Order: sequence, then structure tokens, then C-alpha cells
Amino acid sequence: MALQKLSGTDAFVVIDLDGAPIADGVVRLARKVLVDGARNLARSRTYAWALLGEQISGASAGINAEGDAREAACAAFVEELTPQVSAGTLSLDPAKGLTSTDLAGLTAADQRSTVLHDDPTLHDRLLASGVVAAASVALGSLDGATIALEGAGSATDAVESAFVAAGSTIAGRDADALSSAADALVCGSKVGLVDHETAAELPHRVIVPVGPLPVTARGLAVARRRDIVVLPDFLTTAGPLMAFRSNGTSADDLLATAADRISGLTAELTDHPDGPLLGACIRAETYLATWRDELPFGRPLA
Repeated sequence: MALQKLSGTDAFVVIDLDGAPIADGVVRLARKVLVDGARNLARSRTYAWALLGEQISGASAGINAEGDAREAACAAFVEELTPQVSAGTLSLDPAKGLTSTDLAGLTAADQRSTVLHDDPTLHDRLLASGVVAAASVALGSLDGATIALEGAGSATDAVESAFVAAGSTIAGRDADALSSAADALVCGSKVGLVDHETAAELPHRVIVPVGPLPVTARGLAVARRRDIVVLPDFLTTAGPLMAFRSNGTSADDLLATAADRISGLTAELTDHPDGPLLGACIRAETYLATWRDELPFGRPLA
């Protein structure tokens, strides 16, 4: 794992697989973005790309700024990283604390598909497509299913609409979702949301992440003992990755691809003896071993 500290502002970039030909991930801005948290996010993205059979490393960046210093920090961040983005070795999307406008210079330099940039709704629709596809496989059917929806952020409307279109009912939202009786908990407001104590009280039979790393390692152990199926976040949230370097592909085709690939992988992992999350880790590591001399240390769990 490589850590690049920027010289023009208080910011950094974590590259999970040092020496990988391409690194892809997100940027967050806050008063203090923790490097350890960025490492975890980068690892989750690495495993997502590995599940999809791509030699791409996860990345995660942080900009430490607030108030009046925010604009200048973003400008310095964009200026310093534009050469790497222009070269096609690094791709970064805005996440918590940032908008696409803040990183417009990187967007303009990015060698990936312009589809997501041309259609500002597509990212959320691709996310929703993958989440709903995974949930459908795990539950057997979404027709008549009940869903507790927590932490989907800007994608909340897209995710809710996709579940309703599939015949499901939203039975609980946000703060009430963890305690709302429902077939599935769709969650992702923060890393480590479902710890061992929370997992012991959940009334759901499936956890479907809509954000990165919502389940801790101890939370997973408790959920498995209670026969709660925990799907891997690096699979359920992979819908937007289908747009990576996809120029010429229509939005409809990308949405269909996201649903097909994520439902197919979920089906393959559902009956894994170690559960779908650990099964997905093993599958990703098997692929990583085909092009890396050493596997990264530590799995994508909070």
C-alpha cells in the first residue's frame, strides 16, 4: 500500500496495490480525513475490481480543509493530481464533503468514460441497479418483500424507486431502519454501522450494503450465528464501476450490465460455505493472486 502526501495542500492519496497500472477510488473532504479509513475504502475498491476480473487497484484520497480554506485546498488538490489523472493511472470521484464541481478539473482530465459525467443521475441509478439485483437474489424475490432503507445518501430516491418497481415495500427509513421489521436491511451511512451489538438485535434476514464497509468483523460473526445473510459491500455497490471506460455504451446497456453481473456473482456466492461475504473475499483473492506476487494484508471489513 502506498501513501502519497501532496505538497500543495494538506491532502493525501492511498493506493492499495503499489505498482498497479491503474488506481481508482474516491476523494473525501473534512476537517480531518483519517488515513486508516482511507486505507479501508481503498481495500474495498480493490476487492470490487478483483471480483469483476480487472487489474485495477483501489484508491482513496482525503483533503483536510474546512471553511474559507476549502476552495483553495480543492484547487491545489486538482492541480497536483491532474498529471496522474491525465495519464490514465489514477481516477478519483467526489465522495463525502465534495461535489463534482469541486473536482471539475480532474473530471475534465479523466481518461474514463464520460457517461457518468454527461448524465448526473446515472451513478445513483447504477448503484441502485446493483443493490436491487443483489437483494433480489439473496431474498429469492423482491415481489412482496419488505425493505428497511438506511444511509443511501444522494441515491436514496433511486434505490427506493428501484425496489418499489420490483414490487417491494419500504418498511423503515434511516434512523428507524435498524429496528424496523423487514426482510432486508439496505444500509451504508457509515463504516462499521453494524457491529456485534447491533447485529445481535437486527430483525432482518439479509443485509445489503449500499455504502462501503457497514459491517464489522464481529458484526459479521454474530450475523452468521443468527443466520442473517451479509452480502459483500464491494459487490453490491459495484454498479457504477460498469461505466469505467465505457464510451459508446448507452445508459440502458450499462444498467442492464450492472444488474446482470451483480446478480450473477451474488448467485454464485450465496451458497458459499463461509457465507457470501467471505466467499467473495476468497474469490477476489484468487483473482488477485493471478497478477500479484503477494496478496494485500487484511480483508475489507470494518
